[in-house]
Amino acid sequence: MLISACADETNLEQPTPLKPLSSKYYLDVSWHASTGAGVEEQYVFLHPLILKDIAVTVSRDGVINIISLETGRFEENIELDTVISAGVGGNEDVWLVASRDAYIIAVDGRKRVELWRTRVPSEVLAKPVIYDNTAIVRTVDGKILSLDLQSGKIRWQYQRAIPDLTLRGTSEPVVARDRIFAGLADGRLIALSPEDGEVIWDVALATPTGRSEIQRLVDIDGDAELYGRVLYAASYQGRVAAIDVFRGQFLWARDFSTHTGVVLDDKALYSSDDKGNIWALDRMNGATIWKQDKLAYRNLTRPTIIGDYLAVGDFEGYVHILSRYDGHFVTRYQLGQFDDIGWELASGIIVPPITMGNDRLAVVTRGGIAYLLTLREYDEGILLELGDM
Repeated sequence: MLISACADETNLEQPTPLKPLSSKYYLDVSWHASTGAGVEEQYVFLHPLILKDIAVTVSRDGVINIISLETGRFEENIELDTVISAGVGGNEDVWLVASRDAYIIAVDGRKRVELWRTRVPSEVLAKPVIYDNTAIVRTVDGKILSLDLQSGKIRWQYQRAIPDLTLRGTSEPVVARDRIFAGLADGRLIALSPEDGEVIWDVALATPTGRSEIQRLVDIDGDAELYGRVLYAASYQGRVAAIDVFRGQFLWARDFSTHTGVVLDDKALYSSDDKGNIWALDRMNGATIWKQDKLAYRNLTRPTIIGDYLAVGDFEGYVHILSRYDGHFVTRYQLGQFDDIGWELASGIIVPPITMGNDRLAVVTRGGIAYLLTLREYDEGILLELGDM
C-alpha cells in the first residue's frame, strides 16, 4: 500500500512514444479469432500450441479451442470447467494445461477428450513440457515434478526453498541432452536427471545484493535456450551467461537484467531487458552487437526470430519487426480486441509471438484474440509511412 501511495505518473518511467517510420514491408492479418476470456491485466501467459495444421489455444475460463491455421475457423472446443493459469504445452498426441487450483490437465490430442487431472503442490504458471513419456512441471513454490504421461501419476519431485519476494511467473524448463535445465527464483541454474530428479549440477547465475528485498531480487523468470552443448540464460537484476551443460561451467557472463528470457540464432543472442531495450549479443563471448533503445518502458515480450528479422510485442498491442543484423525498425502493426458492439480496442501482448516459417507469426493478445500475421513486401517503389495508429 505504501509503494502504491508513493507512486504516481510523475515518478514512474513513461513509455517511449512511437515515431512514424517509412517501410516497404507490412504485417498482413491472415485471420483473427477470439479464443474466449483473455487475461486482461493479470500476469498470466496463455501460450498457444502451434501444430502442423492447427493452433490449440486455451482461454482463462477453461475452454480449449482448436483453430485451423489455414482459415482461422474453429474446428472444435473442449470445456475444462476451471480457471487456467498457464498456456498449452505438449505435442500432436497430448495437450497439457494448468489450472489456478493447481491441477495439471491432460487432453488426448487425437480423440480430443480429457485423459486425466493431477493435483500438484501449488499453482503452475509455466506451460508443462513433455519429455519421452513424462510431463515436466514447474510450480510457483519452487518445485519441479515429473508426471507419467499416461496416468498423470507423480514420478518424482524436486524441491527448493524460494526467497520471500519473487517475480510473478516461472521460467519454462528446457529438456534436452538427457537433462532438465531450470532457472530458479534465487538466481541459480540447475540441471536435473529426468529419470529421478537428482541434481547433476547447480550454479549461481545471479547473487542477491543490496539491503532491501527488492534490491536482492534475482529471479530467473525468462526462458533459457540451448544451442548445441551450451545453455544461454539471463536473470532479473543479475547476469546473462553461456554455460557448458555437461560440466556446469560458465563460458562467459555479463551484467544484465531481464524477465523475458533469451532467443538465439547461430551468431547472436537476443533479449529485451527490464527497461525495454532490445539487445543483440555475440553468442560466443557476450559482446554487444547492437542495442535498440527506441522502445524503452513499453513492457516488451521476449523477441522472436522470423527470417532475417525479430518480432516483439508491447503493452499497447503493437508487434514491432526489427532487423536481426543492426536492430533498425522494419515495420509494426497494432493488434486489438473487440468490445460488445464490435469496435476494435487496443490490447497488450505479453506472450511472445510464435514463428511459423520465415514470414508468419501467431500472436495472442491479453484480450484473448489470436492472430495469424504474414510479413509481406509492398510492390516495388511503394513506401508506407507508419504513424502511431
